[in-house]
Amino acid sequence: MVKLPEEAREMLNNEFCNKEKPLIWIATVDDGNPHLAPVCFTKVIDSDKLLIALNFATKTIKNIQRGSKVAIGSAIYYDGYMIKGTGKIIKEGNHFQEVKKMVKERFGEKIKPQAALLVEIEEIYSLKPKPGSKRL
Repeated sequence: MVKLPEEAREMLNNEFCNKEKPLIWIATVDDGNPHLAPVCFTKVIDSDKLLIALNFATKTIKNIQRGSKVAIGSAIYYDGYMIKGTGKIIKEGNHFQEVKKMVKERFGEKIKPQAALLVEIEEIYSLKPKPGSKRL
């Protein structure tokens, strides 16, 4: 696995869905058709994994359960990152309890996550415009 640079960790870490932070998008594929969903409860774990609360992302969950890889993107204008990796849907245990706690702290009982998504980071790309490879 590859490790996120500090700047990327700061951009992607948004445990309590702070509106001042950039929105994060997760892409999956189903039968060759791309699917994109916004998420905001995210936590960087050990610099090489992302833990994400999936509150309304039913299609994203199904796509990952069927074997889809994931791509995650976040940017402020042209400064941002794209992450590619393998996701695991978790509906019980410590990681699921952690995302439930994150969502509850922000929204109380109004919203409850369907699942936690644990992404093992395999590739990181800078979205800053520049010539040459952007893979970190």
